[in-house]
Amino acid sequence: MKAVSPLVAAVLLIAVTMTIAGVLAYWAQSFVRGETERWENQTVTGECQYADFKVYRCTYNSSISRIDLFLNNIRNVELKSLKIYVSYLNGTISSGIPLNESLAAGELKGFYITGITQNFTKIIVKTHCPDISEEDDCK
Repeated sequence: MKAVSPLVAAVLLIAVTMTIAGVLAYWAQSFVRGETERWENQTVTGECQYADFKVYRCTYNSSISRIDLFLNNIRNVELKSLKIYVSYLNGTISSGIPLNESLAAGELKGFYITGITQNFTKIIVKTHCPDISEEDDCK
């Protein structure tokens, strides 16, 4: 039997090492991405269990097609990514209208949403917390 030349053995050893390194790098990247997403979801879920707000007052001004909305954050968690959804008589719901502000812990704040037609039935306010929302008929 003939032995493998040292040059061929070195090339094979490097190829096998690089293949193993590539597999480990791919696994590590997937693992870190998954753990980061899981941690971020736990953080939002954890803080959201202590979050809540109420619609303090909601009125509609038909002469200027505007909703005047006052929200009261009744807990100690800042509410972010506030969006308003408008439900209409024909059953459609508008895409989320961002309020572009957060609602600090314990804060009562007013928002004004313009361009709302008169044929709406209610508004729905949602936050960054998936299970925290409020509805009001704004009459």
